[in-house]
Amino acid sequence: MSMSLREGSMSQDNGSMYKSSAIEVDPKKKSVQVPQAPGEEGKPKKKDGMHHYMAETQADLQYRSQIKVAEKVDDEEVDMTPKPILNEAYVELFMKYNLNVLHQVTNFTTMMSQSQPRSRTRSSMRAGIGGNKLSIDDLMNGIIYETINWEPYSTVEARELAYVPRPYTRSFVKITLRKSELFELHSQPQTTVAKGSPEGEEAERDNRLYEYLTVGKGKVRRRSDNDAQTDTVLVTSRAANTILISKATVSSYVSNFEMYDTLNNISKEYATSMMGSVKDLPAALAAQAEEGEVLEDEVEAVAEKDKVTSQTERLLRSAEFRNAVMYMGRTLSSNNNEAGMRRFRNFDQVERWNAEAEYVYSLNLLFRLVPEPSKNERKAVSDIDFCRSNGDILAVAYGLYSFSSQRVPTSGSVFLWSVKNPGEPERAYYYDVPVTAISFSPFLPSLLAIGLYDGGVEVRDVSSLQDMPVAVSQRSTSPGSAPVVAIRWIKQVADDEEEDIDPFLSLSQDGSVTRFRIIKSPFLLGFTQMTLERVEGHPEGIFVPPSSRIPCESNRHPQGLSLTTHPLHKDIYYVLTDEGCIHKCSINYQHQYLEVLRCHDGGVTVMEFSPWSPKLFLTCGNDWFVRVWIDGITRPLLELQDEMTPVHWAKWSPTHSTIIVSVNRETANVWDFRRNLLRPMSKHKMDSSFNTVARFSHCGRTLVIGNERGNTLFNALNDMPFSPHFQYDELEKAIFKAVGNDHELLMELKSIGFFGYPDKRAFF
Repeated sequence: MSMSLREGSMSQDNGSMYKSSAIEVDPKKKSVQVPQAPGEEGKPKKKDGMHHYMAETQADLQYRSQIKVAEKVDDEEVDMTPKPILNEAYVELFMKYNLNVLHQVTNFTTMMSQSQPRSRTRSSMRAGIGGNKLSIDDLMNGIIYETINWEPYSTVEARELAYVPRPYTRSFVKITLRKSELFELHSQPQTTVAKGSPEGEEAERDNRLYEYLTVGKGKVRRRSDNDAQTDTVLVTSRAANTILISKATVSSYVSNFEMYDTLNNISKEYATSMMGSVKDLPAALAAQAEEGEVLEDEVEAVAEKDKVTSQTERLLRSAEFRNAVMYMGRTLSSNNNEAGMRRFRNFDQVERWNAEAEYVYSLNLLFRLVPEPSKNERKAVSDIDFCRSNGDILAVAYGLYSFSSQRVPTSGSVFLWSVKNPGEPERAYYYDVPVTAISFSPFLPSLLAIGLYDGGVEVRDVSSLQDMPVAVSQRSTSPGSAPVVAIRWIKQVADDEEEDIDPFLSLSQDGSVTRFRIIKSPFLLGFTQMTLERVEGHPEGIFVPPSSRIPCESNRHPQGLSLTTHPLHKDIYYVLTDEGCIHKCSINYQHQYLEVLRCHDGGVTVMEFSPWSPKLFLTCGNDWFVRVWIDGITRPLLELQDEMTPVHWAKWSPTHSTIIVSVNRETANVWDFRRNLLRPMSKHKMDSSFNTVARFSHCGRTLVIGNERGNTLFNALNDMPFSPHFQYDELEKAIFKAVGNDHELLMELKSIGFFGYPDKRAFF
């Protein structure tokens, strides 16, 4: 069925008559036929707009039918191709709308042509409908005013179930932590009540339970330790800060008569008590013998026992007997620890041509130094140091390692161990306060400086059998009373003081550095070398944003943590603080820094120079990082971090220039930045107790680690790579390779030039 719309309009202009054109639309054929005017049969036919539109639409639909969109949902392929709009549902409505539009346009054209008669040429008639060109506004108004009603329709596809996509499930869970209300778990206020009353009995019962849980057998129960690293620093304001208690030596007048009477009474009481203790037992036995309860043989046995005890005491005080026992102990101990001693002396080394050598960086326990218990207290290993001239002698300090410990030991000791006798110490020095720092003199190897928890310092000669220190500090010359955290010996610079013993520096926890000299006196000569002040502003180094929660520090002096001396310049030393800064100082300048470098976001525990470079050094701290620096560049060259725990100790390997060993609370990590910068080559859990400090042996193939239980572990570094022939060249190559991605840092490093020792030798 064809539908035709004829547009009839007659216009008379200058005696000429034009016939209207007819447009035939066939909806089945989906085409529009436009008849030509008379006289135009020979010209090529042009496709009108309707026919061209239908042809392009049909071509697009045919091209679109070849496209398929698929998506995988839960490992199943689902067809997501948009469904086409059916032509049958829209053809009739579309044609009605088009015919209505054409009718409106024809009427509008006829009306315009009748109102404005004018001469039209053939060319003007071809230009538009009825010879008029309609504007865009007219067409738009005609379309807008026309109401379009689309009748709803239904198809088979519409009744099908539509695909409902499943919601995307994330692989993580978002947790929001909010501050809860404060609730009290336990409260035990101090009360005073009358004894014998019901309240008094309840208070005594509560006290017995508290003693049972804290001191008695109830304290042995399951416990667990957890670590947490937070940005919030708990401080007190200056208003709540207590006043520093100053101590001084005050003299008082005592006459000679009072001194004589006091000493005379003390000696008489001591003699009377000693005589009474010896005579009381035979007198009691004699009284019992008279009564027939004890025989004379028992009296003689007791007297003989007292005689043997007195002889034993005199024998133990003999130096010759103690040396004989020491030599005998070495002989017996060598039978039990022969394998460990052979490995410590490097008797069995892996040759370079061994085909079965493996690079696994292992740590094997050789033997363990266990001190004798004293007063049922567990004292931690606070410091370790090897004798400079004899690598078999090791000094171990027992006392307090963590100054935030809730329980401070009441005593301390220093034991001198020999690798020849791991079973018993060969020297023992006991103190009434914990020992916090020790250091052997590199210039006179028999001198050992010892720092105590009460701020005292003393020097002992370990080669002497006498249990007397060479010199001790006094309050008049060392006014600081804070614990001594580090001791370093320095070489005297002046040539006219060659007869004197080299001085040493002592760092206290309150941030003061004291310089001590050994003179011809039982006391050390000391004076304040430096007093640290808190860093203001942003020093060079890493950037640490200031905390907005701390408007003002309660103490204007930072806490000192460690001391380090320069390997070449004997007058330069470095002070490490809890602010994360390293203060470069000189013994020639008091109360003045040379440089300040911020290395860590937290305390800096260790600073160590490389044995193959006087400019390259490493630092480790409480922000979990081990960083490698070079003098002259304020940015770290390397950053090593594996576990989220503070690093207690780190040092360069004396045998490999690219290997660094770090020790944290639980493990010992071996890093080789020539092979890997992201993870250590090996991690070793040493003991059930937490680690404190560590030291390398002189050969560098044994690592000694102390823990909080007081044990000292000798560990052999086995299955290590063979040492390179050119240590500095390998170190320089590894450093340049590590910073190769940072072009700016690489250019700064190249500007440093050669940063090793002369002739590329090692410095030990």
